[in-house]
Amino acid sequence: PRKIDPTERLPGPIALAYGLTFADIPWKRLGPGVMHHRLPLSDGTTGDLRLLKIGPGRQMPDHGHGGAELTLGLDGAFSDATGHYACGDLQDVDEDIEHTPLTDKVAGCICLIASERPARFKSIVGRLMQPLTGM
Repeated sequence: PRKIDPTERLPGPIALAYGLTFADIPWKRLGPGVMHHRLPLSDGTTGDLRLLKIGPGRQMPDHGHGGAELTLGLDGAFSDATGHYACGDLQDVDEDIEHTPLTDKVAGCICLIASERPARFKSIVGRLMQPLTGM
């Protein structure tokens, strides 16, 4: 997978709207090897928009979705039952998909995720952490 120079900008609309580059994203820890940065939405808009940074070889908890979710690969790669997604790839899932994404063993993954509604985590740990993460 392609590694991005930290001086490169995020996709144009995101970089311009939020004034961010990869080098200055204010990451917050979600858990071991998992960081995120929530991007605020316009007033009255529902859903969730965030950047997610997952370390090498990390597996996200098994989960489904409460609605549509689009994931754009920005750096590294991840795989799940639906396929392999690298930099520039777009995954489009809905409430019928349940998966357990696994990041690249070397590069990890940085993604931009837009969700209509929160995920539906299967594990008790995922469900307990959900109110804290907003995912």
